[in-house]
Amino acid sequence: MPLSCSSRLVKNGRFLQSPEIAFIPPVEPLDGFSSLVPVSILSRLELLPLEQIGDERLVQAISRKRPPSAQVKLASPLFSGTLRFVQATFASSGTNLAVPDADLNVAMTYASLAIVPISEYCSQYGPNSLVLANTNVPFKASITKRKFNDGTLSGWVDEIAKANVYGSDTCLVFLSPQGIVNTDADPAQGVLGYHSVSSSGVPYAFVNVMGDGLTMDDKRGYYALALSHEIAEMTVDPLANGSNPEVSDECAGNCNVDYRNYFDAGKNWLGGNPTPGYYFFIDGIATPASVTQCPAPASSCSYPPPKSRNLSGTVQR
Repeated sequence: MPLSCSSRLVKNGRFLQSPEIAFIPPVEPLDGFSSLVPVSILSRLELLPLEQIGDERLVQAISRKRPPSAQVKLASPLFSGTLRFVQATFASSGTNLAVPDADLNVAMTYASLAIVPISEYCSQYGPNSLVLANTNVPFKASITKRKFNDGTLSGWVDEIAKANVYGSDTCLVFLSPQGIVNTDADPAQGVLGYHSVSSSGVPYAFVNVMGDGLTMDDKRGYYALALSHEIAEMTVDPLANGSNPEVSDECAGNCNVDYRNYFDAGKNWLGGNPTPGYYFFIDGIATPASVTQCPAPASSCSYPPPKSRNLSGTVQR
């Protein structure tokens, strides 16, 4: 099954919710945006010719204004701030589901290393800094039928941000356990995650964890591809409104390729192929010259991190 990121789907869904378009109700259906607009249209709404959309009501709604499409030029600053992992427990029908503590700790340790090259790669687009908080944020959520949608997730982000006085310099990272479904990022449809921003302006990243017993090298493909992908795209596009480009879709998943970068424990680049003894890998991050191509060439996705004075990948003590 092709693997994908649903950030573009969520952006387009929110665009159709905007008051000037008002095609999707302000309160998102529990079954997600794609319950009203097919994924094949919603995920490419900014690109499809109107005659290929098929739904006359939708064509009429967007005939005067389309969602922003991919671009190289940035319209807003990159993210500079702190990543905070949420220790989420989901309560549904008398059952509590959560990513095991040991797996959450592995993911946080992975992120403490991965943010260094991610920040370097993203510095090609502008100044940024990534700091990892070394403690997580406990949160318990009640859901119905073991599912929720992005509208609900965005509300949780606002709730956590208000309780902890977090602002736009915090990105909350949610790891979703097996057994529940975010209907805007259904793992059964190959969606590994996405990034977005809450109504109060707090960025967040959502990642489906595809198994238990996480490892740093993630040879079983349970989390690292999606986690590095969403951190990178959030870093360049923290407003999640189309003002800045998505920088990893071109290198993995959405464009039917899978280009990665592998590193040793000292965060030294080993190449674009899994070298024996590699310690961790991250998803490819397209160069500015190739960020509008789908797919980008391998040479624009698997390459050594550019050294930059903008680099600031650290762990908060």
